[in-house]
Amino acid sequence: MSTIEAVTVPKWGMTMTEGTITQWMAKEGDSVAHGQELLEIETTKVTNVVEAAASGILRQIVLKEGTTAPVGALAGVIADQAASQEEIDAFIASYADRLGASGDGQAGAVAPRAIAVGEGVINVLETGLAGEEAVVFLHGFGGDLSTWLFNQAAIAETHQTIAIDLPGHGASSPLAGGDDLLARIVTGVEAALEAVAPARIHLVAHSFGGAVAAVIAASQPQRVASLTLIAPIGLGKTMNRDFLTDFIAAERRRPLLGVLERLFADPSKITSDMVEGTLRFKRLEGVPEALTAIADIIADDTGQRQSITEALAGLKCPVLLIWGDQDQIVPVPQAADLPANAKLIIIPGAGHMPQMEAASTVNNAITENING
Repeated sequence: MSTIEAVTVPKWGMTMTEGTITQWMAKEGDSVAHGQELLEIETTKVTNVVEAAASGILRQIVLKEGTTAPVGALAGVIADQAASQEEIDAFIASYADRLGASGDGQAGAVAPRAIAVGEGVINVLETGLAGEEAVVFLHGFGGDLSTWLFNQAAIAETHQTIAIDLPGHGASSPLAGGDDLLARIVTGVEAALEAVAPARIHLVAHSFGGAVAAVIAASQPQRVASLTLIAPIGLGKTMNRDFLTDFIAAERRRPLLGVLERLFADPSKITSDMVEGTLRFKRLEGVPEALTAIADIIADDTGQRQSITEALAGLKCPVLLIWGDQDQIVPVPQAADLPANAKLIIIPGAGHMPQMEAASTVNNAITENING
C-alpha cells in the first residue's frame, strides 16, 4: 500500500492566516527525511522553515516559490516510490475540499483580549485545550506575545496556553519607572493570570521575561508546576547593554533593522513587517519612557542588575534553561552561575531567539519539561 503525506502551510501563531513560500530546500524527486528542513515560509512577523513530517520522496511541489497561500494549503506532496502519479494527482485534487471541510485558514484566527489590572490593562492571547493547568508565555524586552509565534500553537495542541504582553509592551499599558518597577510588572502579570488561569501554571519565559517568571515562581512555588527559561537575564553579569540603548534610540527603519539583527544568528529571518510593527509600537505614547525604565532595571554600566540564581535554586519544580550558542545579547552563563537544580540545553546555530530559530527543538524541550 502506498503512503502519501501532505506538506502544508503551517499555522504559526494564533493570528496567522497565510504565508509566502520564499524557498524550497529540496527539489522534486529528492529523498527527504522526517525532520529535514523542507521549505522556507515568510509571514507578516518573521521567516521560518517547515520541516518534513514524514520520510519519503518529494514527489510534487504544489506551491511554487513566491506563492502566498492560506494556512493549511497544500504546498507539496511526500510519497513513497509505490505511489502512482494518478494517486498523487487525486490526492492533490481532493485536498482543497478537505481543507475547506476542516475549517483551517482564517476561521482559525484567535484574537487577544485586554484584562484590567491595577495599573491599566494586560493583553493576553488564550488558546488550546481547557484543563487543570495552563502554559504561560512571557516575552523579553522590546518584544510582545508574537515572540511565541512558532511555539504557542504547537503547545496548544495538548495544553491550555496563554501568551502575555508584559506591561510597556504590545497592547499592555506602559508603567512609569522606579526601583520597584520589576515588582509592579510582576504584580500586573499575576493579576492577569488570576483572571485567566487561577490554577497551576507552567511558565515559559524569554530574556527579561525570565526575571519576571523567576519572581512569580519563587513567590508562588505551590502554583508553578514547571519553569522553562530561554536566554534569561539574571544568571551572571555580562550582557550587551548596547542592545537595550540602541533599541530605544532607533527611530527609523534602517537603524532598527540593524538592532533587531543582533537577536538572530540568521538575520534573514527578520521581515519588513516585523521592523515596521516594532517601529509603530515604539512610537506609542508612553512606550519610549516605559522601555527606558525597564532597560534601567535590566542593566547598567556594570552589567546585569537582576539576579535569579537564588530564586531558581529554591524551586522544587523542574527548571530548564535553553540558550543559543550564538547569543549576542545574553551570553551562555558560566557553570558557577547556574543553580544545581537547573538543566541547561545549548542549541547550536541559534542566537538570542532560539524559540524562533530552532522552534521544533525548543517546543520539544518545553513539552518534556512540562511533562516532568
